[in-house]
Amino acid sequence: MISACNDKPSDTYSEYQQRLASTTAVELPSTTQLRNINIDYSNDNIDKQTISLLQLAQLNHCPLNGLIAAHNNQLGKVATVSSKLIYQIRFIQLANKCMATIEDKPKIYQALQNATANKKAQLNANFTVLLYQEPELKRTWLLGSYEVDQSLSGLVETEQALQQLVNIKKAIKAKDYQNIGTELLFPALEVLNKFNFNQALISSARRQIKLNNDTRVYLQNLKLKRFCAPNKNKQKAKILSNIFKKYYLSQLQPYQAQLTAALERLMPLYKALWLTSSQNTPSALHSFINDSPDNLLYNLKLSAKAHVKWWQVFYKTCEISPI
Repeated sequence: MISACNDKPSDTYSEYQQRLASTTAVELPSTTQLRNINIDYSNDNIDKQTISLLQLAQLNHCPLNGLIAAHNNQLGKVATVSSKLIYQIRFIQLANKCMATIEDKPKIYQALQNATANKKAQLNANFTVLLYQEPELKRTWLLGSYEVDQSLSGLVETEQALQQLVNIKKAIKAKDYQNIGTELLFPALEVLNKFNFNQALISSARRQIKLNNDTRVYLQNLKLKRFCAPNKNKQKAKILSNIFKKYYLSQLQPYQAQLTAALERLMPLYKALWLTSSQNTPSALHSFINDSPDNLLYNLKLSAKAHVKWWQVFYKTCEISPI
C-alpha cells in the first residue's frame, strides 16, 4: 500500500514537465502514446508426432510409459507451454534406455526412434515457443503499469532466473539432452512471475526514453532570448534552473542511471534468450535488443545525454551557474 501511494518516476517526470510549462508559459505539445512492439510468433511449422495406444502398451516396463500417460492426462486439462517443453525433454532423456529394452520389437523400436528424432529436431523451436507464449516471458516486451523502483528490487533474482533459462537453451542447442535441467524451469518461471521485473524494466526504460525525447523537443522550441537577454532580469532562467536541478538532476537522472545499470546486466541474457537469428526473431524485437543504434539501452543513454546537452547550452547562453 505504501508503494502504491508513492509517485512513480513517470509521475515525477510529468511534474517536471508541468513546472517547465508553467514557468515558460508555453504549453506542452500533445504526443503519441507508446505502443506494444509487435512480437507475433508463429509455431505452425512444429510437427507433432505421437505414439499410438497400441504401441504405448508395449512400453509398460519403461519409465517413459508413465511419462507419456501423465502427459496425455495433462493434455486433457490443457497443459502449459512450459509443461509441454519439459515433456519433450524428458521424453528424449528416457527414450534411449527404453529403446535398449525393445530391440527385439522392430516396429515399436522404429516408432520410438522416429518420435525421439522428431522431438530432438523440434526442441529448439519448442523452446522459442516458450519465450513467446509462456505468460512470464511473453509479457517481458508488453507495456505494463508497474515501474522499476530505485532499489531495483528483484534484479538479482530475475538475473539468476534468466541465467537458468539460458543454461537450458544452451544445453538444447548443444544437444546435451541428458544435462538439460528441466527441474529448474518451473522455479525460474515462478521467480519471473513473482517480481515481474523484466516487464517493469522494459516499460520503465521505454517511458523514460520517450519523456526525455519529448521534453528535449519541447525545450528546443523555446526561445532562450526570452529568459536570457543581456542586461535583463534572469529570474525566470534561474527558476528554470532550479526546476531542472530539483527534478531532473536530483531525481530523474539518478533513476535513469539505475535503469541503465539494470539493462546493462540483463541485456546479455535477453540477447542469449530471444536474439537467436534474424530469421526466427520478430524484426521489431530483433532491433530492440541487438547491438544496433536502435536498441533500448543505447536509446536510454542517448536520450538522457541529448536532454542534458540542451541544459548545457541553456547555462552557457544565460551565463548562470548550474551549481
